[in-house]
Formats: sequence, structure tokens, C-alpha cells
Amino acid sequence: MDQKLTSTFLRVCQEGSIRAAAVALELEPSTISRRLTSLEEELSIQLLERRKKGVTPTEAGALLLRHLRAQMAELEALTAEFDALRGMRRGTVSLAVGDGFISDLIKNALPGFKRMHPEITFNMRSGSTKTVMQDVLNDVAHLGFVFNAMPDRQCKVLAHITQPLQLLVSPSSECANTVAPVSINSLAGMRMALLSSGSGIGAMVRQVETTYGVRLNRALEANSLAAVRNFVREGLGVTVLPSFVVAQEIADGSIVGLPVDIPEFAKGEVSMIARSGRRLPDVAMKLANHAMRSMLAFKA
Repeated sequence: MDQKLTSTFLRVCQEGSIRAAAVALELEPSTISRRLTSLEEELSIQLLERRKKGVTPTEAGALLLRHLRAQMAELEALTAEFDALRGMRRGTVSLAVGDGFISDLIKNALPGFKRMHPEITFNMRSGSTKTVMQDVLNDVAHLGFVFNAMPDRQCKVLAHITQPLQLLVSPSSECANTVAPVSINSLAGMRMALLSSGSGIGAMVRQVETTYGVRLNRALEANSLAAVRNFVREGLGVTVLPSFVVAQEIADGSIVGLPVDIPEFAKGEVSMIARSGRRLPDVAMKLANHAMRSMLAFKA
């Protein structure tokens, strides 16, 4: 099989549509379509089912996808062995990261690791908990960093720790000096900035609303952590997040963290994941171990 055709097929499956793959590969959609057609003609079988909102592999396409990913993993393992023999002087670690982990990872983990392995490069994609897990399961990323992820047998957990949600407010807020933990009834009366349901934190909030039969007052709902953080910092509302996400803001006094008296919010969990059955390159495992020791997310 032509590698150009199979790599295009892989990218289309990864992106979920011909148009998205064309953007990622900087090609015309018609070029992508021609390559897929050529591959299907070469194999004499339909590989993709075209739908209004993208494409999905047929049974034959799923078989080819598994084969190509296994092939890539074997090649990657061989390359990693060569890199290990060279003292890991080069190589790339691919990361899928929830937005809340980005600052922590870049500030506390990558600098020290880069000093030990200066020629190692990183490929980082950010997104929701669901997106991160998909990237790990699709072998787009060696490691994934997620909050409150649902257990999945296809994922192995390399590290996890409980990180409760706190109420985060501006220092100018009326409740900034509150001593007692905030109850669900008090929280329901506040103007809130909340993450959308695709995030692990958003899912926790909606579960709490269901459990207590309340509807929190959404002054802002966004899929951007930066939007939520800035909304709170400017005193426009409050939010609930684990404290490591806003460690810098808490340290400089631009955001205040308060405890909440909501047991469900105490069960938030940070996890570092990889795909079950995938042999990670040595350099990826070394980064995983370094991240566990250096990131605030993995400290109680």
C-alpha cells in the first residue's frame, strides 16, 4: 500500500472528516478524496462511510486502521530503542492535555526535563477531557492529562490523585473573606462562570446539580478555561476549579480560593493516562515519571 495514501487515511480517521484532514495537511479536500478513492480501489473495498457531519470507518476501514496503528507503534518502539541506545539525545513526546494542566506542565515539568534531555521535542494538543482521551486511544498522544475522566478499559492510569474543587473568587468579592465552607445553597445564589459539559469539571458540576436538584446561575458558560479564569479575576462572577489550575493567580493574590461544603466536589481526580497495550517509548515514560514528581496537579 502506498504510504501517502495510508497516511492520508489515518489523518482523516483522526480528524473525523475530509475537510478537517485537508486543513491539517494543508491540502485541498478534493486531493484528500482522490487519495481515499485510490486506496479503496487498490484494496477493492470501501473503507469509509461518508456522512453529513464527517466520515466513519467501515468494518474494513476499522481493520485497516488497527493494522496501521499497530504498524506505527512497532516502528515507534524500534525508533525508541535506537534513541535509548543513543542516550535519548533526540525524539518527540506527544501530549494531549486538558486546558487546566497547560500552565502547570509548561512551568513545572518541561523545563527540568528539557535540561536533562535538551534534544527532546514535544508535540502538544489541548482540549476537553473527551478529546484528550480520544487522542490517547487513537495513538495521537503518548500521554494524556485529564481531570475527572470516566474509567475506560482501553486506558491505563499511570498516575492519579484526588484534587478537590474550590470556590474561586476575586479578592474584591463580598465572599472573599468567608471562613466557613460554602454550601450548595449559597453557591446557587452566586453568579458563576462554568466550563461546558465536555470538560471533566463541567461534568462534575452537572452531576452536583442533578444530585441536589439545583440549577447554578450561569453568568458565563464557556469551553475556554482562560475565559472562566479572566471572568473571575475581573470580579464578574465566581467559579469552581481545582486550585492547581490557578496556582499563579492564588499566589499573586488576583484570585482567592475558598473551601466548599459539597462532598461530590471533594472527589475530583487528576489522572495521567496512556493507551492500554501500547508500549511507550522510554523517553515518554521518563517524562511521565518526571511530571508525577514535579507538577502541582499530582501533589496533595
